[in-house]
Amino acid sequence: MSRELRVALVGATGVLGSEVLAVLSESSLAIGELVPVATDRALGQEIEFRGETCPVETELPDLGGVDLLFLCAPAAASLDFARRAIRAEVPCIDASGALAAAEDLPLAVAALVPPADASPLVVAPPGSALAWALALAPLAAHAGLERVVGVAVEAASWGGRQGIESLYRESIAIFNQEELPSPDVFGRPVAFDCIPTLGEVSSGGATGREELLARSVARLLGGEVRVAATVIQVPAFIGYGASLAIETRRPLDPKQAEEVLEGAPGIEVWRSEPSAQTLRAAAGRDQVLVGRVRRDPTHAGGLLLWLTSDLLRLAAANAVQLAVAHLRQHH
Repeated sequence: MSRELRVALVGATGVLGSEVLAVLSESSLAIGELVPVATDRALGQEIEFRGETCPVETELPDLGGVDLLFLCAPAAASLDFARRAIRAEVPCIDASGALAAAEDLPLAVAALVPPADASPLVVAPPGSALAWALALAPLAAHAGLERVVGVAVEAASWGGRQGIESLYRESIAIFNQEELPSPDVFGRPVAFDCIPTLGEVSSGGATGREELLARSVARLLGGEVRVAATVIQVPAFIGYGASLAIETRRPLDPKQAEEVLEGAPGIEVWRSEPSAQTLRAAAGRDQVLVGRVRRDPTHAGGLLLWLTSDLLRLAAANAVQLAVAHLRQHH
């Protein structure tokens, strides 16, 4: 496309929207006008994009003049905007997770599964599923995968900017020996503690986040891999980590696995001190860090690994890459 684009971003002042803006500003997309959209709480705010100041809108303008729409707001709001984009036939990148559970809509990962040619709606997987899939897909292609069992740790950033502020306020209150503020974001205090469930538990024992993560990873890997996930919250401000136990169809030793991962898109094999591969080490990176690759002593064809990722940055980079790929296909 030779002309400059008019790009709208819903959820522009949130943590994910801010990351998408940062990645967009560094991208090759020729953006002539950026339309940031947020809730009424952002009334009167401005954001800076590529050296220019853009007023934040509290209502999405007429989509007739929009070339591309990013959805980064909470699921309910993003779903409504997605419907409007479909009716207006405006290309829409859903990074919010609002449509990730819809089985009839393919999930897209720029490095693995490009957006479908026919649909103007491109659905990205949840950030956690994206991190798992980037690490697992090259192993699946090389040796096949039978089963994946993972335990993931989420920082307070999964609750957005309010989640980070909630952890900060609770931490200060504990240090000052004051009464803890009302836990209005996570339902219970999170400072200096771990929460074994994020969200309500279903009759099967898993939470909705765990079920969505497992289903999304299986879909991205072709649907035949059995995936089970446990997600807990830790008292960190940002970051994400997961310990994965993997069963391959064909033998694959740790050294071979590292060689396969070394050349995989979106992956950086951690070669430094293992204890330094922390949640903080992944902050600001577009890549998933994979380390501690070792044999599973309980299973002949098993491997264990530890991955860390900045899910917000990872999801933002994927969303922008999907947008670039979609525009190249259609223009």
